[in-house]
Amino acid sequence: MSEIIYPKFRWFVFFALIVATIGQGVSLIWPAPLMEELANSLHAPLGVTTGALMVSFSIFVSIGAVVGGICCDKFGITPTLIVSSILVAGGMALTPVLGHSLNGMLLTRCIAGLGAGPVTISVGSIAAVWFPFQQRGPITGIQGMCVALGIALGFAFAPMTFMSTNSIGATALRLAIAPLAGLILFVLVALGPKPPVALEALPNAAAAPSHDFAKLTKLPVFYFGILAIFCMSWAFNAVNDLTPVYLSAQPPLGAGHGIMTAGRFMGMVQVSMMVGSAVSGFLLSKLFKGNVRVACMLAFVIMAVSVFGLKTGAVTSNLSALPVFLFLVGFFEGWIIPNCIAFVSMNFPGHIVGKTVGIWMGLGMVGGTVGVVLGAGLLHHTGLYQASLTTVGLVCVAGLIFSSFLKAPASFRSPEPALKPLQEG
Repeated sequence: MSEIIYPKFRWFVFFALIVATIGQGVSLIWPAPLMEELANSLHAPLGVTTGALMVSFSIFVSIGAVVGGICCDKFGITPTLIVSSILVAGGMALTPVLGHSLNGMLLTRCIAGLGAGPVTISVGSIAAVWFPFQQRGPITGIQGMCVALGIALGFAFAPMTFMSTNSIGATALRLAIAPLAGLILFVLVALGPKPPVALEALPNAAAAPSHDFAKLTKLPVFYFGILAIFCMSWAFNAVNDLTPVYLSAQPPLGAGHGIMTAGRFMGMVQVSMMVGSAVSGFLLSKLFKGNVRVACMLAFVIMAVSVFGLKTGAVTSNLSALPVFLFLVGFFEGWIIPNCIAFVSMNFPGHIVGKTVGIWMGLGMVGGTVGVVLGAGLLHHTGLYQASLTTVGLVCVAGLIFSSFLKAPASFRSPEPALKPLQEG
């Protein structure tokens, strides 16, 4: 079989994905810092507004991830991402028209969330068709970092834009430039060179895609991947939603550091997660030699130890130790999902990568909703954060167990060696 020559155009494709990923992060978070103004303009309670606009987006991201993965495999990556970017930008751009009522705002969030799902999971398919084996881990890690970067930019620019426009609709319209830039870039991708090899021509693609996917669903690793991401999403959402108040509230409810200090600490968690995502792929390639199982197990172990540490006064009262524990939580939060996506792109046939990543992410992200709901319920029932943090630590232990089963099945193992020399066009 002739060697595959990977064109340099693949880096433009990846750049388009980065821009689209940042755009969907902005789309996800832009209402959050403006929620009080949104609630007032919609004449709705703050809690109802927050739940409706943020949870609806998350639900439709999960739906879009599953549907988008199927579409990537069936219709192609670029057409899927063009449609997805239209939905993300369109949902935001419709805010001046539909955003005068809670139902209208809810519709715009559902549209944007549906488009954001395929953008989130498409890196697996892009890695499989555009990049050699040894580069797939690093690009999934960088894309994971860009999810957090988009959220950070949304937090920064939404209030600034609102202050200059004094209009929710105008704010959303201006911020829609971010996903619109991704749309323009993917249109250019569609006009550029084709991938170095079609999905159906990738190694192990002799059988029909439906046959390969049916075979995959009979393997335990398919379900352990979903469960590992489920645990990661649970821990991520619970930590980010519960920890800020835990750190700021006065004892015995919290650690008593106040809002400003807690805010700085949680900002550091976001930065450390971005760093962890960015380096995870390089460490997977160079240190772990492509062994996703060991990388994910290590991440869950350190997260579990760090979360249990946050329960103790010896850590929360020590301003030298507390930032270290929070940094470790954020850093290793950034490892797991990029590594799971890399695992799929490196070990399963290319023509089912989109569908597999879509299902893993779509179902796995439900864990985030479960984690927040259960954590809030335990807080309400006990009046303390200890039970919620204990649950997060136990979920990390469960994730450790599930990720120990992330072994490439022999029937799907790619014949392409991890250190194969790269040929560029």
